[in-house]
Amino acid sequence: MQKITLVVVIILASLLFMQCSNKGNAEASAAKIARVIPVKTVALQAQSFEDYLQVTGTVNARNHVNIIVEEGGILKKVMIDKGRRASAGDTLAILENKVLEAGYHQARAAFQQAELDYRSRKVLFEKRAISENEYLNAKYALDAANAAYEMASVRYSKLFITAPLKGLVNNRYYDLGAYANPMTPIFEFIDNDYMKIRAGVAERFLGDINIGTPVEITFDAYPELKINAAISFISRSVNPQNRTVEVEIQVPNQGGKLAPNMIANVRVLRQSYRDRVVIPLDALIQSEEGWYVFVSNSHHAKRIYVKKEAVYENRVLVSGLEPGQELVVVGHHDLSDGDSVQIVNN
Repeated sequence: MQKITLVVVIILASLLFMQCSNKGNAEASAAKIARVIPVKTVALQAQSFEDYLQVTGTVNARNHVNIIVEEGGILKKVMIDKGRRASAGDTLAILENKVLEAGYHQARAAFQQAELDYRSRKVLFEKRAISENEYLNAKYALDAANAAYEMASVRYSKLFITAPLKGLVNNRYYDLGAYANPMTPIFEFIDNDYMKIRAGVAERFLGDINIGTPVEITFDAYPELKINAAISFISRSVNPQNRTVEVEIQVPNQGGKLAPNMIANVRVLRQSYRDRVVIPLDALIQSEEGWYVFVSNSHHAKRIYVKKEAVYENRVLVSGLEPGQELVVVGHHDLSDGDSVQIVNN
């Protein structure tokens, strides 16, 4: 009787174990079937990629000068005032200096008298009516009078303030009737048909740029304005304070919009690539072994390690991938290598 009872217990235990085992296998199978991750993918294609440097620059006039008073005088008349344009040689203002004016007239009269004396002495000398010394005295007196007259003329001409080149009178520092002191500025003058954009490029990028390197320039003040130009100058010295090299870009001042000291956003082309694999920055995942992505291979996730070669904004140029592969761009953070994936691209 005890043997029968023991056999029954063993049979019941076996049945219970088999039932539990089948239940566990069913749950494991269900869990395995449930491990299908919905993802979105994009088909990789060979495309172009431009790697840029983004730097901030300032706008400068091609020529920005202060016109200096060389001979002091009272500002009597303004011919071309601030806010107006002038051509090279145009008179901007007239100063009054009675002493210089009188000296000029005196020197001119002395020159004219010396010229008359010289002509008379020359005729007499040719007729042998006077000695050679008397003739030479008249000649040297004329030379001296001419030099004095030229000096007086130059000093007198400095009372007429002229534009050194074509441009804009941006400011006037003296009011009418004020005495303008020698060697002080009277006008601020800007040649703004063309402007120079100056920006600092970190020295580590010096090997990536050259004269003629393309740039794209935008301005905070005019969001709609975009200028394509090229680097026209690269400094050969490094700023020791910020370790940058100054570059310069000359651009036309379209509509006269650009003004000195305006901020410019300069995008410098470092390198251009053709027929390369470019992926979204968000598709990359970092691990201790490096950067990797997932691709869909026969509806299974496949981890592929890649090398970042260049990054600009939200695009990355990588090696290790091939055109035609299905790159997982949504849901990749939930994947493990070998997971089943369901592609949902709607």
